[in-house]
Amino acid sequence: MTRNANLYDLCDRPILKGDYRTEPGRNLRFIYRTIACHPLLKYLLLKGCRHPAIALTKISEYEEMMCKAMQASFDDWQDAQWIETTFRPLAQLLDSIENPHWQHREKTRWADSEINHSALQNIIDNCLQDVIRVWDKDKDDPWFPVAAQVELSGDDHMNGNNFINVLQGLGSFEYKNITVLFALIRCFLMMNPGRLRFIRKTYPGICEPMSASFTWIWHRIAFSDVSFFEHLLVFLDSDISRRQHYGTVVPILENLLRYCVCTSQEWLETPNNHIKHPAITCLPKDEQGRPLCRLSNDAVQKKRSLGFGDYVPDTDTTFLTLAMARKWLDFVEKEQLTLDNALFDACKSLLAYPWVEIISEYQVGGKYHSNPPTIQITKPLDYEGAVPIWFSKTFKRADGSIIHEMLGNEVCPGHNMDILDSILLNRKQWQALEGDNLIFLQRLLDFHYQAFVSGNFRHESALKYYLPEMYTYYLGRMYKTFGKLSDVEKNTLDPEQKIAGMRRIALGYCRDELIGYSLNTFDAALAVSALVLLEYEPRHDGVIATGLKVMSDAIGEGSRGHPFKAYEWNRMRHPTRILVGSEIATSLFVLRACSEAARYL
Repeated sequence: MTRNANLYDLCDRPILKGDYRTEPGRNLRFIYRTIACHPLLKYLLLKGCRHPAIALTKISEYEEMMCKAMQASFDDWQDAQWIETTFRPLAQLLDSIENPHWQHREKTRWADSEINHSALQNIIDNCLQDVIRVWDKDKDDPWFPVAAQVELSGDDHMNGNNFINVLQGLGSFEYKNITVLFALIRCFLMMNPGRLRFIRKTYPGICEPMSASFTWIWHRIAFSDVSFFEHLLVFLDSDISRRQHYGTVVPILENLLRYCVCTSQEWLETPNNHIKHPAITCLPKDEQGRPLCRLSNDAVQKKRSLGFGDYVPDTDTTFLTLAMARKWLDFVEKEQLTLDNALFDACKSLLAYPWVEIISEYQVGGKYHSNPPTIQITKPLDYEGAVPIWFSKTFKRADGSIIHEMLGNEVCPGHNMDILDSILLNRKQWQALEGDNLIFLQRLLDFHYQAFVSGNFRHESALKYYLPEMYTYYLGRMYKTFGKLSDVEKNTLDPEQKIAGMRRIALGYCRDELIGYSLNTFDAALAVSALVLLEYEPRHDGVIATGLKVMSDAIGEGSRGHPFKAYEWNRMRHPTRILVGSEIATSLFVLRACSEAARYL
């Protein structure tokens, strides 16, 4: 009987024994030894995964594919046709995968009665205690930990065409190599459901619970900190009684915002008009080049070798920080707080740049065409009017070559909603409702409008980093900002009332497709936040109460003293599926949702 091949039958000879004379080849050998040949992964999981469509006697085309990868030059990896031809066999394997239905959701009934005040306050108290306990663990350098969890099963939407598109759109050969390796692992793992169940199972709700915490990679980045800043600011600002917590929470807010505005800042220049401006990066370093993101030097070196070393500041984190800088200035003025003057001045300085002019150089279909998305996996979105994820930044390699798109550039709706919200918050200072700035803003608004009226926002495939419920929550945040505009400003921006149309669609989605079916804690927090921010009515009909009940019933599900589990907050869809979240992240999202709900109800 003919025996079927496993991953090592295809790769060991061309990678471990094959000839290489290039830097990409050396890197491929390194990541193969580091990941696929790790003893636990190899002998406990992957060695027993055999592909039913690949007989040992018919592995030559796959061996040839990996031989070409080992011998590839930098120029080969920039050749779209070479990528298409070389990796077509692997793309065909990806197309043959039938994805399990991971999310388990059943139709539910809305709650018959509202959660009482004491029960709602109990959720808030549990979250706040968790927040303070975690923050106080490190007296010298406090932080809120966030973890990344690699899902070897990969992205369910990574078919052959998307895979080739990713390889062609990336700039870093390290990232291309690891994408190929993870795609191969996915092909073998998904064809062996008996092995697959050891690493991934079905789960209730939409956001995936994170498991196997011993594998998590912990880090601190500005994207997380600026989001946590907002949740805590919402908590403080939701009720006058929260002032009793100022002494504890305000120093945390200052620390979080300082990490974003000051520690994580670097300088860039726009690709067309060459406007020098600051931006917020994910991997800040100190003056000696040491990482400031709570990663060890060894971990940073491994990230670099695996293709994640050089990062470009992203538009989302930058504009989220700009939004929170504005909210902080307004909050300090409103409450007449005496705080860190250096931070106050840094926020004012960050906001002083012409941010609408800066970001308009990146708009798809706008005046400029210098930084288009190189990867188009967020389907079936229409990208017209959107802004890609990464700012323009080049990197020089040891051989003198220049790489522009290290990670590839993509469009994600959630990032674009943050940009819209931030510009509306800062509309007066940035003259956002005038001239070319208004044209840019209306094109961006139309991108979101098309995503909602087409129904494309419902598709997980349309979002790179988020799930649809997160995008809907982001719409709620923007809608609250929009509500603070004057009638003249609203009519100037949105004469056709597109935002009202988006709100109606989103409310129906939250009511019928989120609250209407079983949710987990994180889902419920997003649903309740979105409903409240979008001003759902009738507010006492059981819809919001149903989401609150999910969170109340879940208290105690967490481990190690946390009230809740860690859930998928955001994710990367390549080089494989990588979940990002933590128990404290869940507590902060729940704290925000319940604080908003207590005010609204």
